[in-house]
Amino acid sequence: MNETKATVSEYHIGHTIYRVKTVFNPAFRQSLSDILARLITADCVKMLGDNEQEQDKQAV
Repeated sequence: MNETKATVSEYHIGHTIYRVKTVFNPAFRQSLSDILARLITADCVKMLGDNEQEQDKQAV
């Protein structure tokens, strides 16, 4: 049986309150390291594309 755990966080930005539900599914196959590596890689690719510079000339 898959048990999904969720927590709700509240963030106040200006006059707006944001309620964010974070869900953790233990059956998910990616580790936290895998997820962070994917997010960092995607951010680097985006940053390189925004600068219009070739990847081999960038220190990443």
